[in-house]
Amino acid sequence: MIAHRRWFLDTVTGLLARIREAHAGPAARHFVMLRDGAMASGCLSDPALVCDTFLRGVEGLLHAHVSPATGG
Repeated sequence: MIAHRRWFLDTVTGLLARIREAHAGPAARHFVMLRDGAMASGCLSDPALVCDTFLRGVEGLLHAHVSPATGG
């Protein structure tokens, strides 16, 4: 399980680095945390609401990752 989580984090980090190398690591960890939270919440509440909330969080993360204010 730990190997899969490392692989997933490395994959997300690599994808975010293709958008903007700077700060890809923190952004990837943020994404993985959002995903983990969405997976847990999906078992506890309305999956449609969880999906909408997750997608809004990812959109915000991507916007912040490419924002001119952060050099993107």
